[in-house]
Amino acid sequence: MRKYIAIVLVLVYVLALNGCSDMNTLPVPPPAPAPGPGQLTLDKVLELSAKGEKLTWADFEEYAYEDIGSGLHIYCYDIDENFYLLIGGNPQFEPVYIRLVSKADQDNYIDIRRENVKAFIERSV
Repeated sequence: MRKYIAIVLVLVYVLALNGCSDMNTLPVPPPAPAPGPGQLTLDKVLELSAKGEKLTWADFEEYAYEDIGSGLHIYCYDIDENFYLLIGGNPQFEPVYIRLVSKADQDNYIDIRRENVKAFIERSV
């Protein structure tokens, strides 16, 4: 019986040393970072505005946003130190508005589907 206990203790000791050893484990590479959403820029807003009334929620899916709405979805896209973009409505339907807003005056905005984005940028900077 003592022989079996000694064998079991030696086996447990060997397994414990093996399990704690770094030499027997292969290094695990860190997981690849998940691709992050892109940053919406004024150039991209100008390009998207050319679609006019055909702009949809899907046109903005690749860009980082914050949902700031309560009840109604309002997606806020930070563009730069001067502007941000708001899209409001229900994502299952066409947007109610797609506004380019001046950070200096939140009452200064246009709907990029219907108004001149380039002129708005020039007069707001």
